[in-house]
Amino acid sequence: MELDYKSTLQKSTLFSDINTCEYENLLNCLSPGIKHFSKNEMLLITGDIVTHMGVVLSGTAHAYLEHIDGTHILISNLTQTSIYGEILVSTRTHKSPVTVYAMSDMTVALIEYRQLFSICTKACVAHRMFIQNMLRNIGDKYFRMFDRINILREKNLRAKILAYLHMLRSKGQTTVVTIPFTKTMLASYLMANRSALSKELKKMADDGLITISGKQVTILK
Repeated sequence: MELDYKSTLQKSTLFSDINTCEYENLLNCLSPGIKHFSKNEMLLITGDIVTHMGVVLSGTAHAYLEHIDGTHILISNLTQTSIYGEILVSTRTHKSPVTVYAMSDMTVALIEYRQLFSICTKACVAHRMFIQNMLRNIGDKYFRMFDRINILREKNLRAKILAYLHMLRSKGQTTVVTIPFTKTMLASYLMANRSALSKELKKMADDGLITISGKQVTILK
């Protein structure tokens, strides 16, 4: 595995609380493979059988649900050190319900399913910590999905936007939040029309609820 990719992979939450020596031993056990994807290439297609968990080393991707009519709903935005597929490899069918689409040239580390739970004596302690970190990551994703369900339950677009902003605020306990999406992506995340989202954000600013500067939003009320 290339040296520069090793240091990036180590920053993933999968390797939290694992020291460098243990990390090196663990890599030998996990034997991650490096794969490159071009912009607009599919990392996963809906229905694919998933046998590897991936960690983004460079580039960005979107994971989304596809509808029969060709429209899609954004599920998550993958950036450097983002993890994907760890839930799918743990299911009975291993079948992906989402498509993952490269938004730029990308490099990912792929760890085969059987390597995740094949604990060797050489890296036993580190491997157990790795599995704990993976389970914690799955739990965090569950609660993020629960947060999104609560947002989408709101009855109108303004309420959805406010719920989303307050979710971001709760992570940093600040009135200034940074939206990690483009406006198009945010509209998809909220299952709203982009034009309607833009109009509602302007109305909210006019009503003194928020101020907007690029991707930064200040919550006033």
